[in-house]
Amino acid sequence: MFTKRMTLAAASALVIALPALAISASAQDAPEAFKGSGTLIVNNWGGPTVGKMHDAWYGDFPAATGIDIAFTSVPDVAKLQIMAQVGNIEWDVVDFEGNQMLMAMKEGLLEPIDYDLLYSLVPKEDLDAAVLTEYGVGSVAFSTIIAWNTELFPEGGPKDWVEFFDTDAFPGRRALYANPKPALEIAMLAAGKAPNTLYPMDIDEAFAALNAIGPKVDLWVEKTSQWDVLIQNREVDLMGSSLARTMAQIQAGEPYALTYNQSISEQSYWTIPKGAPNVENAQKLVAWTVREEGAKRALELLPYYGMTNIAVYDDLAPELKAELPGAPENAATAHRIDAQWWFDNGAEVRTRWLDWLSKQ
Repeated sequence: MFTKRMTLAAASALVIALPALAISASAQDAPEAFKGSGTLIVNNWGGPTVGKMHDAWYGDFPAATGIDIAFTSVPDVAKLQIMAQVGNIEWDVVDFEGNQMLMAMKEGLLEPIDYDLLYSLVPKEDLDAAVLTEYGVGSVAFSTIIAWNTELFPEGGPKDWVEFFDTDAFPGRRALYANPKPALEIAMLAAGKAPNTLYPMDIDEAFAALNAIGPKVDLWVEKTSQWDVLIQNREVDLMGSSLARTMAQIQAGEPYALTYNQSISEQSYWTIPKGAPNVENAQKLVAWTVREEGAKRALELLPYYGMTNIAVYDDLAPELKAELPGAPENAATAHRIDAQWWFDNGAEVRTRWLDWLSKQ
């Protein structure tokens, strides 16, 4: 199954000077309930980005708890289902995208999260309740943002999707990701639909909105890896592009800028397979990933992702918060994709989308 995360390569991290934080990795730091032994198998998406996640969120977990971690990839619901059928679950923790988590839930493949244990380590009020579900805890959210060439638009670019498609105010070549999610959301926002009224989405209305913007899109980008080349070669002037890749190119000196307003994010989740070899220790690791210490480190290494532990933003200076997509001020203007709606309607939409895209 194709996912955005499978094509997401490493992006250069935004250099951020966060308040100093001493993180001790001694075993004495972990509460007694988190001590243990053995090895957990974590299934994630591989690549350098995962290395940064490890350093930030659970690199100190083995020394602090006595529980080792080994890694494999990639998350696959169909493979997990086969494991369950033969009675041999190989994974302890899986970083599933939202739609994958819902599919696994439907098939009865996941353990409920032990929130009593989690809240014994991290105060409930420090966490974003929107990404805490019965069977998953928010890991990362990856975003699509509005970006533009600052050489062409030195006074600033579009502030929302309506302006993005205003060819009189912002003439130039436009590019969007060739996937119905988030193209349908973008089209509806460009039509003036209020973000809080997108779901349940009227599919006919959404495709009518796509018909309106379609002629204004010069390039439909099939792989997120293309954004790097398009920016470097100045091939497009306005983009609905990957935040991580766009930010990396801006940090590398490319003349582009972006806005977080009306960014569109898709959430992934830490999950635990039902019947995993080490469920008890897996619950400890999932809880460990949302500590404030790890979130602060993640802001240094992965600033293009929102944090499940939102208390991490409390003590940051306003000018620093302005650079972070997960900061409350920026998150308030973002749109979060409804994974449940896409799970229920994705097959119908994709068939219609492929027909629509073939005619563009």
